[in-house]
Amino acid sequence: MGQEVLDVMERNQGKLPYEDIRDMEYLNMVVLETLRKFPVLPILDRVASRDFVIPGTNVTTEKGTTVYIPLLGLHMDPDVFPDPDHYDPERFNEENRKARHPFMYLPFGEGPKYCIGKGFGLISVKTALANIIANFEVSTCAETPKRLQLNPKAMILASIAGLYLKFTKLKH
Repeated sequence: MGQEVLDVMERNQGKLPYEDIRDMEYLNMVVLETLRKFPVLPILDRVASRDFVIPGTNVTTEKGTTVYIPLLGLHMDPDVFPDPDHYDPERFNEENRKARHPFMYLPFGEGPKYCIGKGFGLISVKTALANIIANFEVSTCAETPKRLQLNPKAMILASIAGLYLKFTKLKH
């Protein structure tokens, strides 16, 4: 990922243009894999627009019922994402994305109620990450937790102890 960022900067006299950040394939895969493991919202809620019989059952979800979609359950399903605890950006290469049902990865929701800030959010995160990569070496430190513990009471996914990292300015 670092080389991808440095190559873009070299082509653009040290700048990171929007179009190039948008098109950085590996950076995109890193962001998508991070959102798989750590979606901002652990659940989505929707309201049934009509009565619906769940296939293979006699259970009916009635119109007006709130339905909760557990994103962490979807995103950590080993049948969809083998070895789900392992961080692997290659899960989001073009071949793997095409092979997966699109509704098994929903960090921004889907359909008419998906997050309208998706594009802005993704480009903002990728721009920040590209600039960090271009200017700093990032490493763990003594305070970095070995395993991230998530706060079960938080409305958005959040670490209980925070996330400590060491940033060392690169010499260009």
